[in-house]
Amino acid sequence: MAPWRCAMTLRFRSAKPDEAQMLLLARDPHVISATQKAAKGLKRRPPLLVQEGRDVLAHLFSSGEPPSQIVCQASAAGPSWPALVATASDPFGQTKMVVIGDPSQSGGADSQIPPGLTWSTAEPVSLARALQQAALIRAQVPTDNPQDLAVGLHRGEITVRYQPVVRIADRRLVLLEGLARWQRPDDTPLSPDAFVPLAERNGLGRALSIAVARRAFTELAGTPGRIGASLALNLPLAVLVERDVLVWLRELLEATRFPPSALVLELTETSPVLDRPALRRALERLRGAGFPVLVDDMEINDNRGWLLSLPFSGIKLDRMLVSALPTRRRARAEVQRLVKLAHASRMTVTAEGVSNARLWQAVAAAGVDHAQGYAIARPLPALALPAWHSAWQAHLTRR
Repeated sequence: MAPWRCAMTLRFRSAKPDEAQMLLLARDPHVISATQKAAKGLKRRPPLLVQEGRDVLAHLFSSGEPPSQIVCQASAAGPSWPALVATASDPFGQTKMVVIGDPSQSGGADSQIPPGLTWSTAEPVSLARALQQAALIRAQVPTDNPQDLAVGLHRGEITVRYQPVVRIADRRLVLLEGLARWQRPDDTPLSPDAFVPLAERNGLGRALSIAVARRAFTELAGTPGRIGASLALNLPLAVLVERDVLVWLRELLEATRFPPSALVLELTETSPVLDRPALRRALERLRGAGFPVLVDDMEINDNRGWLLSLPFSGIKLDRMLVSALPTRRRARAEVQRLVKLAHASRMTVTAEGVSNARLWQAVAAAGVDHAQGYAIARPLPALALPAWHSAWQAHLTRR
């Protein structure tokens, strides 16, 4: 019997925009007044007025609660416009932006409103309606049909977001982890949990890995896009141990001109290792070709401790283990044990899920080398990376 497809209904739910501050980027008094009246009519808090695009980006990149919405007078964004649009129009982000400008004006930011943003005039009723429209969050509608994903891969619907990893000793950027996202034609954004297991269960892990690598190599081929860091890509076990993994990696690197020396691989934790010699041989092939491999998501009581005897270049600590450090002695002992074993084998240790200063201090006290999490940055689109890096460097300078 031929497989059938179930029609998917797109569901919406209303956001709660007053849970976080609304920002207003504007210089025109008329725009400022209209926005304040619209917010009052919607019974929201008065917007926080900022007059520089870089100040809005600072709020977007901060480790705290991101702004719920941004009202942006396009002409006030200045050189921050590309990064602001990339971040605020990201369907995988939490902030929605309403743009105010003259639609008849030719050239400039006003005439280039991309998908994902809402347009309005500087009139309170229209602006209030636009804010309500932008506050609608498109719910994820996962699929369990592998054919849907196969079609999405063929159409190029897999996108990548990048989360920075910094060295704890000096807070310098060392790595960008490329994280897969699925942007479906109906604009429904799907996070990895909604489709990566589907890919691996149905023999699409290789195709997904190639799609992510191609997109990431293309977006970060140049040093400005990569902001001086290496790129880490996740590979499932079944793909990592394939003998031709080096073939397609090298072909993509050559085609996109991405520097091979800037590539790091991560072994995901989704599949148990049944053939240890095969994994060792794969790691030796990759290391010999100049591609270091990290072990992802080491947990407390992880039965994969024997992996530290293999030629990996580093391990990453699971966010649940990291979050337990301040309150659980057992978690601290486990992290210290893993750090000691890893360092004895000349491996680096990266803590995932470092979302605040308390967790930063805890992983630093445990001897961890690198940190990754919301305290550094959320996963960002490629166009926003240079702006984030400038803001992060400015923060280091102030410190």
